[in-house]
Amino acid sequence: MKHLKGYIAISLAAVMWGVAAAVAKSFFNKAYEPLILVQMRVTLSFAVLFLFFLSTNRALLRFNVRDIPHFLVVGILGVAGSNYFYYAAIKETNVSTAILVQYSAPVMVMMYTVVFQNEHLTVTKIVSLLLAIGGIILAIGAYDPAVLQGTMHGIILALLAAVSFSIFTISGKSLTQKYSIWTGLIYLLGAASIFWSFINTPMDIIRADYTAEDWKTFGIIALISIMIPYTLYYYGLHHIQSSKAIIVSTLEPVVAITSEWLFLDGRMGPVQVTGAVCVIAAILLLQRDDPKGEPIIVSE
Repeated sequence: MKHLKGYIAISLAAVMWGVAAAVAKSFFNKAYEPLILVQMRVTLSFAVLFLFFLSTNRALLRFNVRDIPHFLVVGILGVAGSNYFYYAAIKETNVSTAILVQYSAPVMVMMYTVVFQNEHLTVTKIVSLLLAIGGIILAIGAYDPAVLQGTMHGIILALLAAVSFSIFTISGKSLTQKYSIWTGLIYLLGAASIFWSFINTPMDIIRADYTAEDWKTFGIIALISIMIPYTLYYYGLHHIQSSKAIIVSTLEPVVAITSEWLFLDGRMGPVQVTGAVCVIAAILLLQRDDPKGEPIIVSE
């Protein structure tokens, strides 16, 4: 049952990320730069969560100072990196191209966990991975070269997003074994926020003179792309292996393509539907994998 909760949580996170990708694309069309959207959504999420627990449960804000380097690495390379590179790739290419390249991440994570963490490479995992990647290719129409657009710069950005997401999934997993969901998440977002404050300083933000409508936009992005989905994903990492978690997250592109079809004049035909079915089948198949060797479940 605990493993099932992990699958459900990560699936819901992927759904929200998929919707957020389409929403972000529409905001790019309104001249918002990826940097400011990424910084604002992370910083606002950190501020809200930190202040909330500061006033309600300060015990959750305690951490071991020896873990500061760990928080910084995962927060900057994992959270800040994956956020920025993915959104920058969407702007430089399109949602389909960015998603296809970024979702080489499950392969990276599986290779790492098998080689360096002695995780069992089961037939079920391999079949699920192939089903998920094949489903993504069908869902975004990657079999048609005309669908894939953008410069080499955009493709490199998407590849960097894949590396960053892999770092977050692998290194963030170890933090779930030391801290509660909220403690780990707050300080990962805090590390990312500190990093962005050096790139785009508070004075830069003040000088930008954002309107109330702008701040409303930033708040929406923070809620649907960071606060809720990251909490769900981090919760899911408590309960299932990193390699399984990132395969389940391949549901995101299916939702992104569907959202683009519904709201941004994207396309959704029988082939895309088949791709979506493949990804969902991969997630269902993973749940039948032998649970032996799963990571220890830590208290929340």
